[in-house]
Amino acid sequence: MYYEYVVEEWIGMEPASIYSSEDLDKAALEHLRRLEGRIDEEMGVIVAVLDAKIVGDGVIPPVGGDPSIYYPVRYRVLAFKPVQLEVVRGVVTRADDFGLVVNLGPLDGKVHRSQIMDEGVELLPDRSGFVGLASKREIRVGDVVRARVVHVSKPSRTAQIIGIGLTMRQPYLGKEEWLAAEAKRG
Repeated sequence: MYYEYVVEEWIGMEPASIYSSEDLDKAALEHLRRLEGRIDEEMGVIVAVLDAKIVGDGVIPPVGGDPSIYYPVRYRVLAFKPVQLEVVRGVVTRADDFGLVVNLGPLDGKVHRSQIMDEGVELLPDRSGFVGLASKREIRVGDVVRARVVHVSKPSRTAQIIGIGLTMRQPYLGKEEWLAAEAKRG
């Protein structure tokens, strides 16, 4: 699920970045854009820093050789944090012996082969997807799918990775072409 957060904190900016910008808020925004793509334990994956506003005077640290000038800044962040049991839409990017990897935008989720369909599946010979043993329905790399989040692992301090486990074995989940065909059948 995507969330928007308002954060207020002190940030240290190098004098060169401050002096090269005509607008201090713009310099702060450029500095904060370094956060994009990082995983925050509370917010999830930071997708974008939307805006930034300096809300007070800058401070120079008294000791330590740090040339940065610290400013209190209020900024808005767009973040993606998967929530257990939410339904997500993504694109299949890989198929292997384990199952499928589905790109959800900022993160990838994994669908174990036992969670692809309500029947046994077999990896296609060219390893580009799976085929149902009974129905012969195929799901391949590049297909758009709807899945439910069944597991979310939290990032640790050593491994900044969020693991997402998905299933497509419930009603109204799976390859979007299958869902459209089922809807037409009524």
